[in-house]
Amino acid sequence: MPAQAFSTVRLVNGSTGDPVLYLDYPGRDDAILFDGGENDKLTKDQLADVQCVFITHHHVDHFVGLDRIVRANLDRDKTLHLFGPVHTIARVYARVKSYEYPFFPFMKLEIEAHELDGATERVGRFGCKTKFAPPVLSEKPWAGPVCYANDHFAVEAVAVVHTVPCLAFALVERGGHHPDPAKLARGVLRGGPWIPEALRLLHAGAAPDTALDIQGGRFTLAALAAQYFTASTGARVAYVTDTLFADELKPRLVELARGATRLYCDSFYAKVQAKDAAKHKHMLTVQAAELAKAAKVEELILIHFSTRYAGRYEPLVAEAAAVFPRTRAEI
Repeated sequence: MPAQAFSTVRLVNGSTGDPVLYLDYPGRDDAILFDGGENDKLTKDQLADVQCVFITHHHVDHFVGLDRIVRANLDRDKTLHLFGPVHTIARVYARVKSYEYPFFPFMKLEIEAHELDGATERVGRFGCKTKFAPPVLSEKPWAGPVCYANDHFAVEAVAVVHTVPCLAFALVERGGHHPDPAKLARGVLRGGPWIPEALRLLHAGAAPDTALDIQGGRFTLAALAAQYFTASTGARVAYVTDTLFADELKPRLVELARGATRLYCDSFYAKVQAKDAAKHKHMLTVQAAELAKAAKVEELILIHFSTRYAGRYEPLVAEAAAVFPRTRAEI
């Protein structure tokens, strides 16, 4: 299994609640969320660390947590990026504008809402500095699949088939050095701006004897790399929910999930409910397993079980595991 750099990968509400996946990286303010559903199990500090939210669609169970995300970041001097399908800009702006704000000088949050619509990416930017005046809009061609990238990871998006416009996502880590949570916990240095600076130098190929002044001491890049970082080949985490497993879609989903360390996948219905799955455009447990098998993922985590199965989820896991043994759920 490829080494992965993130210190926290948390299916916030387990396999039975609103699908929300939180990924955080040590020493960097760039946590991400897949979906904006109920997130009261995350602290304000955890949400304030979020850099990007990737919204699959605008049904309430994937969007109702947006208020807490915005509230946690109001006092931050940052840009919060939100990605979703068509109508994301209007719906995010409407939610933000539904409240009154005092607009103190320290409130510097800017919001960039991105909507991916076919071959076009539209962006709406608004924020505290303009008292959430109507978004400044722009658009550009979007060839996909990458919709966001920074120095450490990229996120890919593909359109899926649901009752409303909907996307699936995959996070792809870049290979190279990453902060090691265990090493950071054991080390004498506290977290701080030195971590992204050391990462920048490591990724730029700086000389091993390059020295950094940190918290009253002087440390070489080689020593920091050995004591606080781990070399990683990177990892892929795929997130697929609320979609019909349609024949025309299968190649795109397989490519999105190919070789993933983890595939978090919609498993709304048992095999016997195939007609309901087709009607409401959700996946069966066995279809999630078929996707995992075709994409040769390391592990399948079933998500978004229908409430009709409350208290009897084990047969759903067993049904998928019969097709793809490395299957589990978080109950």
